Formats: sequence, structure tokens, C-alpha cells
Amino acid sequence: MKIGYVIARARRAAGMKQKELAAAAGVHVQTLKRLEGGAGAGYSTVRALEKALGKAGASWTEVDGGYELRVTLKSDG
Repeated sequence: MKIGYVIARARRAAGMKQKELAAAAGVHVQTLKRLEGGAGAGYSTVRALEKALGKAGASWTEVDGGYELRVTLKSDG
């Protein structure tokens, strides 16, 4: 899986809108939209998104030239 696809899936699984994730990561929403659409992004941008998603319970690891997504959603109880 490409990183933009993984980020989009993680964001949706965490119940976040693009605007919310972009704000939490400190990146422009258009940057996030382009990344989720398949464009590349710098390391610092991807790292900021990873940290923001990690707080929501999502993480991924690089495997065989792609990424493996793990989502652990926090319960309300």
C-alpha cells in the first residue's frame, strides 16, 4: 500500500476529517489532500501525520516496499 492510501484509511478509521488531521499534524489541508490522492510528501510531513494519527490509535510499518496499517481504536469506557 502507498503511504497516502494508508494515511487516508487510518484517518477514516480514527473518525477524523481531513481538516481535523491536518490541524492536529500542523500541515495544510491541501497537502494532506494531495498526499491522500497519491502525491508524494516530505519526511517531516509524513512524520507529523504519523504522530497525530498515533494519538488517535493508528500506526503503520513499512513492509516489502509498502505499508502495513494497524489501527487500535480507543474505547470510550
